[in-house]
Amino acid sequence: MTFWQAVTSLGDSALLLPVIVWMAACQFAVAPYRRDGWRWIVTAVACGGMVSLSKLLFMAWGVAPAGIDYTGFSGHTALAITVWTAFGALAGRGMRWRILPIAAGALLGIAVGASRLALKVHSPSEVWLGALLGAIVAAWFVVGMSKAAPTDRRATAWRLTLLGGTLAIGLVCYGRVFPSQHLLQDIALWLSGHGQVFTRTPAH
Repeated sequence: MTFWQAVTSLGDSALLLPVIVWMAACQFAVAPYRRDGWRWIVTAVACGGMVSLSKLLFMAWGVAPAGIDYTGFSGHTALAITVWTAFGALAGRGMRWRILPIAAGALLGIAVGASRLALKVHSPSEVWLGALLGAIVAAWFVVGMSKAAPTDRRATAWRLTLLGGTLAIGLVCYGRVFPSQHLLQDIALWLSGHGQVFTRTPAH
């Protein structure tokens, strides 16, 4: 595995989907955080839904903005920025320098976007659109997080649970590849009734 392949694996749905579920479960487990748990579900569904819709519209009917190299938003970029920024916000909840883990999460997501360009998987426009989507939904989640918190001891135990569970998920799921593109292609063919999906033009 090359450096960029190692970075891009941090944005694969095989890793991020279990992390998303774990983040939600941790928030629902503590009463002061349950409102944020619902907010997190809306955030994750909005991000994944917009990425999937952009790809389905292109693959099924060739819907794309004029004048750019585009096949849909970069899902790795959008989800990585969303998940790791929000994860930083949760891990740093109640801390004096909370901005540091949030910034670290955002930078990790940006690095995933850079890896998609380095590996020539996506065009710059696809990565920028994915980054913009991820930044918007992540900001919506972070800005709207509840200020309520349990006692210091419970907050520390909760933070360690969040971190420990995420590490365990990483040990099991990191490096795996979720077949999202194949699933979306099958759905696009079913929706459109076409014999094949639209793809990037050879000129690009």
